Amino acid sequence: MSADALTVREFSTSAGPADVCIVDLDGSITVVECKLASNSERRRMVIGQVLDYASAICVEGESWFSQEWARQGGLDLRALGDSSLGQLGHNIEFGRVHLCLVVDRIDADLRRLVEYLNRITRDEIRVTALQLAYARHGNLEFLVPSAYGAELAAAKAKTAGAPRNTTTWTKESFLDAIGSDDDRRRAHSLFVLQESLDDSRGDHDDFWFGASPNGSIFFHPYGYRYPPMSLWINKSGELMTYGSWGYFRHIARHEGFAGLAELLGQDRLGPATGRRVSDLDIDAFWAAVLRCAVEIND
Repeated sequence: MSADALTVREFSTSAGPADVCIVDLDGSITVVECKLASNSERRRMVIGQVLDYASAICVEGESWFSQEWARQGGLDLRALGDSSLGQLGHNIEFGRVHLCLVVDRIDADLRRLVEYLNRITRDEIRVTALQLAYARHGNLEFLVPSAYGAELAAAKAKTAGAPRNTTTWTKESFLDAIGSDDDRRRAHSLFVLQESLDDSRGDHDDFWFGASPNGSIFFHPYGYRYPPMSLWINKSGELMTYGSWGYFRHIARHEGFAGLAELLGQDRLGPATGRRVSDLDIDAFWAAVLRCAVEIND
């Protein structure tokens, strides 16, 4: 993170106060929790706490975060600029919150946990640990910092082809990355259908482009805030779609998802799973997407 990042101490969430919450100039968020104790069990407890705080931030949403940030004396987030402020909102909506654990000693247990979390979390999520070891020289007392995990997070992003300064999809790059001509035609058709809608009922862009190569593209019919579905490309290069009923707190499992979920062979009350677009009738799929967009944003 940059030296100019914005911070708030004791940032209140529904899960309790996070020791430090950091918003960097690019709109990224980091939650920091400290456990300056020699007991290894207490150091392991910090993992659960930092996950709890991060999940609470994402569940409460962007509007709540901005209000809480201001209430607790944080510098005006509008200073980030429109682009970074928009990215901050997307990071909250899609659960992209970095985790930092601060302890007095990084032991083997904590290293294992940090390594595991970096292995199983998404490429754009960083999990790091910071050791602050106490030292004294004469009458001078100070803390000696050393970090662990940053190189692991950078390595997983590099291995996956997504460096920390990730490149977002464009329509062109997304189409080029699809493995078959048939899937490419289907994706192109969906892009055209979205862009052909001339009835604007909201102020959102047609698409929200995630990071390539692993991110999704969310469709926002009629400029509505909440997207009914997204497209992404699996490791085999196949075009996939996901329903959005598990992404956003305010519309989670909304009954308006019922028709789309049924068409995808799923249940809006259960988890959304990927479905090959090649298995779907594009016209029927798009009609269900439009109905869903209206109902979940009503």
